[in-house]
Amino acid sequence: MSDPNNETWRKKALGVLQACETELRRTTAIGMKMIHASKASSELHETYEEIGKIVVKMIETSEIASPSARVDNLIVRIRELEQILGDMEGQVTSLKKEDSNL
Repeated sequence: MSDPNNETWRKKALGVLQACETELRRTTAIGMKMIHASKASSELHETYEEIGKIVVKMIETSEIASPSARVDNLIVRIRELEQILGDMEGQVTSLKKEDSNL
């Protein structure tokens, strides 16, 4: 003869396990969607960056005309930032050489 209290406890435990399994499946599905969205977002960013580089090069080589002053200003800013980064790289290289001489 089975104990009614034991049977009730078992049903409750199975219910909790089922709820956990359902939530785990749902959370896993959400996580997978988020991973795919993150990858798509990264690829979109890379694609915009690549097309931007192509357009800048085409404008600078006069293959196409700049569509606006805003684009011209952005290209100037890109070149300024490239110069700043280049200068910083040079400074870091110098500092590394100084450290190796100590």
